[in-house]
Amino acid sequence: MGAIAAVLSAEQVRAHRILASGLDRSASLPEALPVWELGLQDRDGSSRLALAARLTDPELVPAAPDPGEPDWMAQVWSLRGAPHLHRRADLPALARALWPVDETDAAARLSADTARLAANGAQPLNAYRAAVKAMRLAVTAPMVKGEASAAVTRLLPRKYSGHCAVCRSTHVRELLFRLAALPAGVGLIPDTKPVVLAPLDGAVTEAGPAAGIDRLVAACYRAHGVATTAEVAAHLGTSAGCLEPALPDDVVPVLVGGVRSTARAGMLDELAGADVDAAARPVRLLPGSDPFLQPRDRAVLTTDRDRQKTLWPVVGQPGAVLAAAGVAGVWRARLAGRRLTVTVTPWHRFSARERTLLADEAQLVGALRGAPETVLTVE
Repeated sequence: MGAIAAVLSAEQVRAHRILASGLDRSASLPEALPVWELGLQDRDGSSRLALAARLTDPELVPAAPDPGEPDWMAQVWSLRGAPHLHRRADLPALARALWPVDETDAAARLSADTARLAANGAQPLNAYRAAVKAMRLAVTAPMVKGEASAAVTRLLPRKYSGHCAVCRSTHVRELLFRLAALPAGVGLIPDTKPVVLAPLDGAVTEAGPAAGIDRLVAACYRAHGVATTAEVAAHLGTSAGCLEPALPDDVVPVLVGGVRSTARAGMLDELAGADVDAAARPVRLLPGSDPFLQPRDRAVLTTDRDRQKTLWPVVGQPGAVLAAAGVAGVWRARLAGRRLTVTVTPWHRFSARERTLLADEAQLVGALRGAPETVLTVE
């Protein structure tokens, strides 16, 4: 790719990501936040805290969207088959951008399901098409996920299904089921347990042809500043080889904290000039699914392997404490009766100012969860 075009520090990249994702609370309206190109991953309502961490007035956090009602937001399974909030107007283009460009891309997107489908003689792209058609026919009204899966399974040839040890039944492959929903025009009703699917009324989506993945790649570079091709591909749910043709023409090699990565040449001055002082001012309690924690180059946030394991465990991910322009600890919340206790495990010595702001952010978490009383504990 050529000679190293710039040498950047992890601190500069973190500062860029903090400010580029709106964590300085410079936006007064949710619609104005710079997070919508890639969407907001949602885990049990976590996107509401991610929004509140970025708005000048957290009370402006919108209510959970209903896919069947006119609204500017919708929740869908999108990147990697994970639930995300997106602008409803973006959904048609998003569905096309995430549609596989060929069999190899379809296989990469279906991940572990690909080998299982192949063992049954199923081709990945045909599996996509069949699952989308079945999903359109099956989900015509709000439907609990298990019922929707069973209905889709009945409409599909057996080669697209397999035995599930978790629910002890045979049904359509899980990731195939999730990836088929958006192009089938099916979304999610947030904050439902079990998960409820529903048609995306008023948001027309299509099952291909693929178009626009380059726009998502460009959005990754705008949001993350730096990334390898493999890291961008992982974020978008495909492989580096499949993504290579969609890379911008001006991608150049850079070093970040001594580690090789890439950036767009047109962003190098912006990255080098990132306002570290401004990025050090915000103190936030971020959900584990926050955009700040999404990039795959985890060493940018911490090079400590034990802390990486704590911040990104296999299950039960904690929230992250943002302070001093980086991850300054982790936090968890526990409700007992009327009291919500927010417990912070610090990786940084908090100043008096930071402790005061942490207390305010803990109250915000409590308010979003509807807790009558919230207490902050710093271990």
